[in-house]
Amino acid sequence: MTQMSEGENRKSNSLLTEEMKMQLTKLLLTKPLFDEPIAFHTTIKVGGPADALVTIHRLDELLRLLSFSREHRLPLFVLGGGSNIIVRDGGIRGIVVRLNGEFTKVSFNGAVVRAGGGASLYRLVNMAADMGLSGLEPVVGVPGTVGGAIVSNAGTAVEFIGDRVLSVHLLGEDGTQIEVDGKAILFGYRYSNVLDFGKFILAATLELKPSSPGRVRKSVEKLLEHRRRTQPINMPSAGCIFKNPPNEHAGKLIDMAKLKGFRCGRAQVSEVHANFIINLGGATAREVIELIEIVRKAVYERFGVMLEYEVQIIGEE
Repeated sequence: MTQMSEGENRKSNSLLTEEMKMQLTKLLLTKPLFDEPIAFHTTIKVGGPADALVTIHRLDELLRLLSFSREHRLPLFVLGGGSNIIVRDGGIRGIVVRLNGEFTKVSFNGAVVRAGGGASLYRLVNMAADMGLSGLEPVVGVPGTVGGAIVSNAGTAVEFIGDRVLSVHLLGEDGTQIEVDGKAILFGYRYSNVLDFGKFILAATLELKPSSPGRVRKSVEKLLEHRRRTQPINMPSAGCIFKNPPNEHAGKLIDMAKLKGFRCGRAQVSEVHANFIINLGGATAREVIELIEIVRKAVYERFGVMLEYEVQIIGEE
C-alpha cells in the first residue's frame, strides 16, 4: 500500500467532483480557481487551498451559484478583502466567494452614499474625501470591503462604521433579498449581527456629514500617518488579533507581558504594535495560531485577562 502525498490527500477531501467543477465553470462569467491557495488572497498571506474560489460580478450570477450550492449541498464562504481572517493550512472545503463587478459600485446622493458589499473601503474613503463628506474616518487605512467592515463593525476604539449605516441590502441562501434598516441591526465593539438577516451583503447605504474636501483630506492624512507610525502596515498581517478588553488595550497587555518580537517559526508579534502578528515570509497558519495561543496564555497568566479574538479563524487543520 503506497502512502498518498499531502497534495493527493488534500485533493481527495475536496467536496467538488470533476463533474461539479465543469458545471460550476459553465455557470460563471469568470473561470473558477480550483484548489486555490487562500494565502494569495489574505492580508497575512497564510492559508491552505479552497476547493473553489469564485469571483461573482452580477446578481443573476450569484443567484445561479446559490442554486448550484443548494443542489450539491456545498458550503459557501464569503471572502471580503482578506483582512481580519486567518485560514488554517488545510484550507476551506466548498466554495469561497468574492464579490466584484456591480457589487463594487458606489453612488452618492448628497451626504448619503450607496456602496456595494464588495466595494473597497480605501476607494470609498477617498471618494468621500474628494466630495467633502466626513464620517468614514474611523475606517481609514482598513484594508477590506464595505461588507466585511459592516460585519465586523470596523472602526477605531470609539467610532465605528455601524454609526453611519442607514440600511443594508442582503441576499439569503434561499435567494431572498431583504433591505434591513440600520436601526434593526445590532452593532457592538467589533461586532454586528447583520449576517443573521442574510448570507451576502449586496450593498449598504451610509449617511455621511457634509464638510469640505480640504478638511476631510487633512483628517484622513492625519489618521493614515498615525497608522503608519503605530502599526506594521508594511508587513503582512491580519490586522489586530484581539479585541481590546474593557478599559484596557490588548497591545499594551501583550507588551507588558514582554512578548513584542516573540516568534513561532516565521510568525512574529510585531515590535511596532504588539496586537499585530506579522508574517516574516513563509509563515504557516499553524505558526500564527500557535503564537496567538501563546500570547493569550501569557497575558492570562500575568494579568488574569483572557483576550478575545478579533480575527476570524476558519478552515481545516
